[in-house]
Amino acid sequence: MKGQTKHLTGQVREALLALPDTLLMEIFGEWLDDVDEQLLDWGDECRSALGYRIQSDETHKIYGSFEELEQAEPDGAGGSWVVPDAQTLRTILASLSLEQFYHSVIALAGEALALQASEEAWGFPPSVASDGYDFMRCLTVHLRYQALRRPEQGHISFPQQATGRRKPMKPSSSGLPGWL
Repeated sequence: MKGQTKHLTGQVREALLALPDTLLMEIFGEWLDDVDEQLLDWGDECRSALGYRIQSDETHKIYGSFEELEQAEPDGAGGSWVVPDAQTLRTILASLSLEQFYHSVIALAGEALALQASEEAWGFPPSVASDGYDFMRCLTVHLRYQALRRPEQGHISFPQQATGRRKPMKPSSSGLPGWL
């Protein structure tokens, strides 16, 4: 991976991990649902990589994949996805290498947000035809905006770097006009 690709991938990951738990889970739920409408099998792969597990509708046992469910319960038992808790998802996102994050999470966002990215001129997601740099920059801004825009339990959360102490409002020079 190029240095710029690593840098931008890291920024997207930081923006995701800075989100409040409910918003993080909501965003991934939306992205996965959007991808399911277009690429069902790929959405299943993404869910597995992000810690989602399959629960048998009959026995309620948990499996790592539909294939495991089918082997263990060959009578055609159905299965449902079990969503990981926010801490598990955070741990998985943080433990992915930048390359894995790029090829899974950035790709997922690119598929899920393709229409919005096109409408808002974010640039193209990473592909053989595009480095995706503009898309990743816009995705980072979008995620940071989401964190500031959506209040959680009546409170707006600010990322840590935005909550520092204010500088005193004193002129740096006594020779500035209007300051006594």
